[in-house]
Amino acid sequence: MNSDNGLAVGYVAFKGVDFEGTFYVNTVIDDDYAGFFFGYQDSSSFYVVMWKQTEQTYWQSAPFRAVGSPGIQLKMVKSQTGPGEYLRNSLGHTGDIPGQVRLWKDPKNIGWKDKVSYRWFLQHRPQVGYIRALFFEGSDLVADTGVIIDTSMRGGRLGVFCFSQENIIRSALSCYVCNGEIAEPLSSHITPEWRKQYLLYEVKLYIYICIYFFTVQKMLVGKL
Repeated sequence: MNSDNGLAVGYVAFKGVDFEGTFYVNTVIDDDYAGFFFGYQDSSSFYVVMWKQTEQTYWQSAPFRAVGSPGIQLKMVKSQTGPGEYLRNSLGHTGDIPGQVRLWKDPKNIGWKDKVSYRWFLQHRPQVGYIRALFFEGSDLVADTGVIIDTSMRGGRLGVFCFSQENIIRSALSCYVCNGEIAEPLSSHITPEWRKQYLLYEVKLYIYICIYFFTVQKMLVGKL
C-alpha cells in the first residue's frame, strides 16, 4: 500500500551510540524505502538512512516532483517547513533540497532484494560529528558510507523508517551507549563467530516465515 513517510521513534535519547538491526522485505510487489534513523531531535531535525529498491517518480507532483533512485542514502534532515508536503517530497527525492535535506548516496546504486535479510551497523559520535554506516547481506558487505563528519545533530533518539513500503520485518535491533570514543571500524564485527550467529539467525527467520504462512493458509482453509 502507498503511504507517506513513517517513523517509529524510540523513547530514549542518546549521544554517542552504536545502533544495529536487521530488516527483511517480505513481498515481491513493491519497491520503495526501508531504513532507520538516529539523532532524532524532533520531526524536522534528524538523520535518516533509507534504501530504495528501484527508481521511481513519486505520485505527488506538488510542491515539486520527487524522483527516488535505487540505493542507500543517508540524509541530514533540517526542515524549515516541518512535516508536510515539502518535507515528504524532499525525503522521497534523491538529491539535496535546500532548507530541507542534505544527502550522501551510495554510488553503486544497488537496490535491496525481495525476501533477503540485511544487517546494518551504525556508529554515531556527535561530539566530533563522526558518522559511519555499513550494510551486510550475510557476511558480504553491500555498502559502506565511509566516515562522514557532520555536527548538525548532537545526538537524539533512534528508530525505524519506511516510505510507502509494505511488509518490512525488522528484528534483532540493539544499541550501545558509546560517548566520546571512536570505535574500531565496523568490519571488525565480522568474525567467524558473528557469521555463525548471523547464519543461525537467518535460519530462525526462515522458519518463522514458513510457520507464519502455514498458519495463515490453515486459517484460510478452515474458513472455506
